[in-house]
Amino acid sequence: MGVLADYFTADCDSSARRALSGGPGAAGLPYVDCTGWLDELDTLVAELGGRDLSELGATETVVTDGEAAGVERMASGAVEALAAVDDARLREYAEEELLDEFEVERVTALRDLARTAVRLNQGMYLWMCP
Repeated sequence: MGVLADYFTADCDSSARRALSGGPGAAGLPYVDCTGWLDELDTLVAELGGRDLSELGATETVVTDGEAAGVERMASGAVEALAAVDDARLREYAEEELLDEFEVERVTALRDLARTAVRLNQGMYLWMCP
């Protein structure tokens, strides 16, 4: 059994905390399901943008349940860098990494989620739960 992982947007950390018990879908927050596929968005962003991880900033824990579930806020530098990735770079990255269609859809959905976060001045978060 794997770890559930969803990236989502929320207007503030208080709203993001609502996702802890059942995930962002249960909390009515927009999200991208990355279960079994991606739980380190900053690494993907660094690869897409040709940047060093240290340039993007660090994620911060917003809340945990004391066991394994938790919500982390993505660094604003990582969210802004992801939002800035254009379609041509996404296609190029997909070819370089030999991504299948599912993975291309997920990367595109994550980029679009980041764009929404930037446009609405919201945070982007990761919810994980075993």
